[in-house]
Order: sequence, then structure tokens, then C-alpha cells
Amino acid sequence: MSVQPAQEGDTASFIHAARREQLVRCAIELIAEVGPAKASTVRIAERAGVSRGVLTYHFRDRAELIEQVVRSVYDLGLEFLGPRMAAAASPREALLTFIGGSVELYAAHPTEMAALSKIYSDKDGVPRAGHHRHTREMAELAAGLRAGQEQGQFRAFDVDVMCATVRGALDAALAHIAGGGCVEPYASELQTLFDIATTAPRGD
Repeated sequence: MSVQPAQEGDTASFIHAARREQLVRCAIELIAEVGPAKASTVRIAERAGVSRGVLTYHFRDRAELIEQVVRSVYDLGLEFLGPRMAAAASPREALLTFIGGSVELYAAHPTEMAALSKIYSDKDGVPRAGHHRHTREMAELAAGLRAGQEQGQFRAFDVDVMCATVRGALDAALAHIAGGGCVEPYASELQTLFDIATTAPRGD
């Protein structure tokens, strides 16, 4: 079987995608260091070793680039956690996997997590509460908790409150990791805490 040579359009598309990825990577690194307010398109382009015109050719404006940074970090998280979550045999196992895996993610990719945190917390960044990727993550967490309740694995609790509590605990875990803390025993303790908080009482 003969291998068809790459078409000119395919090569151009690959180069375009590679350049966009490079620019997003440089934006992530710079935002993690100085925050979104100081990560101008000029500084991002300088870090990438290109002109500002090259950056604006690939991204309509700074807002589009920032949005791509957010998407890139969530995609990384999905790649890191997705297979583990899919392999979870029950809502309880999925919850514990999400909690423990998230702490591991923070430790494995500190630069990306720092960039996302600064984008969400900076006044010139992007509000987390209204972002569709955050909303989707919380909706999936809520769906898993409701499934656990329906199957009798979880006790009766307010799902929205529990989701917010899990998210708050993971935010604290991110701060712990960013401050030089270790994954363990932090991750295991969080898993135990939420396992106790959610598990349905056993019948006598």
C-alpha cells in the first residue's frame, strides 16, 4: 500500500495548528508568572519569538487567546481525569476519583493551574462562575451525586451545597499544592472526608 504524500493544504494546516499551540503555551506560562493583566499580546508574542502581527493573525484579539488558554487547561484536565472517571464502577468511586485525581492534576501541571487560577481571580480575567467549562464540570459533578443518591450509595443531601463544598475543598487543595504542599496525605484525607460526608447510613 502506497502512502500518499502530504498535501500542501495539510502542511499549512499543521503549521497553523502548531503555531497556535505555541502561542497558547507561551500565554499560559506568562499568565502564570505575571497574571492576565500584565500578559499583553506584545509580551506573549515576544515570549514566542514572533511579532505581534503573527499573534493577531492566529487570534482575533486578546480575549480570544485568553479563552483558548482556559479551554486548553480544561482539555488538559479532561485528558488527565477522563479515562479514570470513565473507568469508575460507581458514583462513589467516581467522586473519590474526581477528588483524588484533581489534586494529582494540580501537582502534575502547576503552570497550567496557576494560569487558570489567575485568569479566574484577576479583575481583568474571566469570571469562573459564568464560564461554560466550569458550569459543565459542576453539572457533571451534580449528576454523579444525584446518581449516587438514586442508587442508594449516597445519603440525602442538598446536591448544590455538596457540589460547592467539593469545589471549595479542591480550591483549597490547589492553594496547598501551589504553596509547595504534597499530594499525600492531602488527597486521601479529602477522599475520606467526602466519603464520610456523602455515604448513606447502613441499615441496622
